[in-house]
Amino acid sequence: MTTTQTTSHCRLRAVGATILLAALVTVGSSSFGFAGDKKTQKSPPPPPIDTSKLVWPPPPDVPRIKWLAQAFGEEDVTGATTKKKKSSWMDKMAGVSLPGERGKPRMAKPYGVAVDSKGRIFVADPPQGGVFVFDLENKKVGYRGLQQLKAPMGLAMDDNDRLFVSDAEQHVIFCFKADGGVEGTFGADYLIKPIGIALDLDNRFLYVVDSAANRIAVFDADTYKLLRFFGSKSDALMAPGTFDRPTNVAVDNEGNVYITDTFNDRVEAFDADGQFLRMWGKVGNVAGTFMRPKGIAVDGDGHVYVVDSEFNNVQIFDSEGRTLVFFGDRGTTPGTFTLASGIAFDQKNNRVVVSEQWVGRIQLFQYRTDADAKPDYEKLEEQLKKAAAEKAEAEKRANAKDSAK
Repeated sequence: MTTTQTTSHCRLRAVGATILLAALVTVGSSSFGFAGDKKTQKSPPPPPIDTSKLVWPPPPDVPRIKWLAQAFGEEDVTGATTKKKKSSWMDKMAGVSLPGERGKPRMAKPYGVAVDSKGRIFVADPPQGGVFVFDLENKKVGYRGLQQLKAPMGLAMDDNDRLFVSDAEQHVIFCFKADGGVEGTFGADYLIKPIGIALDLDNRFLYVVDSAANRIAVFDADTYKLLRFFGSKSDALMAPGTFDRPTNVAVDNEGNVYITDTFNDRVEAFDADGQFLRMWGKVGNVAGTFMRPKGIAVDGDGHVYVVDSEFNNVQIFDSEGRTLVFFGDRGTTPGTFTLASGIAFDQKNNRVVVSEQWVGRIQLFQYRTDADAKPDYEKLEEQLKKAAAEKAEAEKRANAKDSAK
């Protein structure tokens, strides 16, 4: 893989057009910061953040990612405080635990994320044994699986708004209907610790990352039948197609499959038949390297987003693994992350959703597509050409003047 590292900006070519997709913002000497403990010192509070200016890359480049919103729980969405809700005696008999019993309904350690056709955001919260459903447009919050799930991790949504949920404790996959009822469960005979899941809607494949087994299980999304496995445990040589505690998976529009091979600090790509295609990444602290790659997603233009929970950022690559940009840093303010873990791309609204386990938060970002940004890139390209021509002409005049002396 070719990794682009600069102290200012990088240029890259997209389909048929030159794009200045992003600035590779550097920390120190082109490196990322780590999440290690730091001595706390008293300092004045930081100034308020103008979130309207949280864009990546920053001007004068053409922004492609814009911060939109954040949510910790129900109060952030509904705008109303919620009184502590007690379970009824029937709930207690059934073993139902409501998030609101521990105070205002808010997330504890959110992980997997998915978005349905209505733009609702589904977030798995393993400690609370359920899935939060954020309807931002209608300012409502609902739940899925409070009576069935124990440790929900990965989420995937199909084109009929059926929600697939991996349960790491019950080593099973749940399928919930659009109305929230359970349609079925499967995989208990084959899975040890299922984490990330993803759907290939065209081929009707459900990919399940079995982290403990170091392999990927492929099920038929409609019949729940196990189709095949691929992958095996890595040895010291870290051969292609092997894994060491993989965590998450994403599928692009061509049916290619991308796996975060977390303990090997890399991403591996496979075709729809499970044949190895390519891999990129290694341990490091510069753009294009990883420390703890976890969540992974693909946008409509084929860019691959990888969440690194140690760097607390999101790196974006093209489908060949070339580094394009990263956004985020360690922190709790908008646009920064603390133990970032899950990610999903909302294809309908071109939004990116990132979950953070340490602070129990999700953040939303707007993605500007290649097609939408193309006119601005062309305008910027003309400005650069004009500036270069003016500089060349000035140098020519200066040289002529020197020659005449």
